[in-house]
Amino acid sequence: MKCSKTTAMQDRAILRELARRVREIAADPAQEERQLLWYKINRLERCRIPVLLAMNNLYWQEVVPDSALRTSGSLARNYERRLRLQIWQWENVDDDWVTEPVVEYDTVVRYPRCISTQIIRPDTETLGAYHTEPVILAESDIDKIIIDRECRVDWDATARNREWAETVFDGILTPVRAQPNVGTGPFDYVCEIRGMEQVFMDMIERPDWLEEVMRRLYQLNLEVVTHIEREGALTLNNTFQRVYNGGLGYTDELPAAGFDPDHVRLKDVWGFSLAQSSVSISPEMHERFITQFDRNYDKLFGLTAIACCETVDKKMHLCRTLANLRRISISAWNDFALAAQAIGEDYIYSLKPSAVSIAQPTWNVEQDMAYLADILKKSHPCHVEIIHNEIATCHNHPERLAQWAQHAKRLVSRWDQ
Repeated sequence: MKCSKTTAMQDRAILRELARRVREIAADPAQEERQLLWYKINRLERCRIPVLLAMNNLYWQEVVPDSALRTSGSLARNYERRLRLQIWQWENVDDDWVTEPVVEYDTVVRYPRCISTQIIRPDTETLGAYHTEPVILAESDIDKIIIDRECRVDWDATARNREWAETVFDGILTPVRAQPNVGTGPFDYVCEIRGMEQVFMDMIERPDWLEEVMRRLYQLNLEVVTHIEREGALTLNNTFQRVYNGGLGYTDELPAAGFDPDHVRLKDVWGFSLAQSSVSISPEMHERFITQFDRNYDKLFGLTAIACCETVDKKMHLCRTLANLRRISISAWNDFALAAQAIGEDYIYSLKPSAVSIAQPTWNVEQDMAYLADILKKSHPCHVEIIHNEIATCHNHPERLAQWAQHAKRLVSRWDQ
């Protein structure tokens, strides 16, 4: 017990030291300038194109490896990595990330249970390729998909998370409760449990059955988010939080009129939906199996974002039926000019450039910037943000991330939105 207590005290001292540095960063006047930039683009005002390097756990080890962590407890190490990444990003990457003097702790939610995806990995030691084995084989298996519908917020566990954060960061960073997951993307899940090829055949051979599968899963999603709302578990995400895979959520359009700070509503927050596996289906099928359900989801929220890796360039007429849509992800698989023509100035063109070049053994900076410049030309006259979101590896050269942001910021400074 004594050893455990000593270790906890040492972990606390390390984390508080890092937290003090984060607080110093948060006090820099540049944070207010960056906030203003996100406020402007989120309300579709003309401004300098925001640039964001999105940290993700696919390459965290290349920036802050386990060997760099000094804490011992698993929770402490999670927080240590997050803090070190914040500090590294500020000190090395000149993007438009905003650091505030806060630290998030998790809201613990017991979500409904559905049948598990069977993932087969030929290489279990790395983040390499995998395939999914179908587990829904017959039409009668439809009743096996949803195992139970119970959704429960574990307030005791959430309180323990808060108390831990308060004990560690008291007087330095303000603990704030993180938003539970309120996004939706059942189509990708169905492709995993049924098999993508089979789902595409189902659209033709048994469309009524597939539509019923989608209806049940979307209804479950709606039940979950409305339950979280009733439980008072929603938190505002209209400041430093990312809007799913896009930019930061700073907006004065949220929360909605009649806001009660003691009970955040769905219409007070950003929501999002995606269907990455839909990239090659027709607009008519997209409407039947995805968009008709997305509309019911979208109307619950104050503002929404849509898409990830899927294309929207030929389906914008469907996106426009989402009443609260504000941000649209434009992945590298889109026709950039066609997407820009379809989007115009009505939404945020959330550009996700390809990360292939930065992951190669040799990175050609000039070629990457020429690629980005070409996209920007094609994206006129949209409200563009650039989010480097799909990086799986920087080939153990984290300095590339800093160089990319530096060159991208220099490039967009010549663009007049």
